[in-house]
Amino acid sequence: MNKKNTLFLDFDGVIFNTLKEAYLICRCAFCRIDTQMPIDQEEYQRFYKFKFLVYNSWQYYYLMKVLLDSTIKTDIEVLEKYKYYLNNRDIKAESLFDKKYYLTRDLMKKNDFDFWDGLEEPFDFFFEVKNLFNTSNIDIIIVSKKDFNSIEYRLKQYGLNLLKDKIFAKEQLAMYANKSDFIKEYMLKNNVQKAIFVDDNTNNLVPCKGIIGLEVFLAGWGNIAIDETGLTCYDIINKVRLL
Repeated sequence: MNKKNTLFLDFDGVIFNTLKEAYLICRCAFCRIDTQMPIDQEEYQRFYKFKFLVYNSWQYYYLMKVLLDSTIKTDIEVLEKYKYYLNNRDIKAESLFDKKYYLTRDLMKKNDFDFWDGLEEPFDFFFEVKNLFNTSNIDIIIVSKKDFNSIEYRLKQYGLNLLKDKIFAKEQLAMYANKSDFIKEYMLKNNVQKAIFVDDNTNNLVPCKGIIGLEVFLAGWGNIAIDETGLTCYDIINKVRLL
């Protein structure tokens, strides 16, 4: 079947709820707290609230730095301090954190696979996408800053058997400044006339708005900004069915 129209999907926060894994790994990498220690619910809720600020794993370093700063009290202060850190990056520190982040994930998988395996859960949207894959002529492409192996494993675990060349992960996107550059190039190379891109981070969607033939939608069930309201799972699925 020749699939001409395309659905571009983020992974974290769009088809899978990966927040708990991200929090436990960040806490371990930043504070050296064992991943199986009980979750601090107040801290976790703040992590959830401001997760939208992060769209590359190294940025978790600055998010944790802000969230664990007891002198920062208000939402405005969190946003301002986070912006300050991004404008004054400590490349060495963020790189070291990023290495610890992925090492922690690898150790979780190696030492207690069942625990790690239970941290991520599919959203209802995943099952709607899976149904589209099985019943429509829409081409499904994953566009995510998560690592390739983790994405492929989770998709296969839940029965969405995308070909490897339909998954564009952290490794494949490293050469692009942002997701919009990749999507624009992909659409041109593959003669995609109509497409939809779903993400839970406005920073990834806004640069895409000038791409001819592409509609972008904010996943309201994901980790969206505190002042945003996205679409529901079924709102977006109905729009995808019109491709």
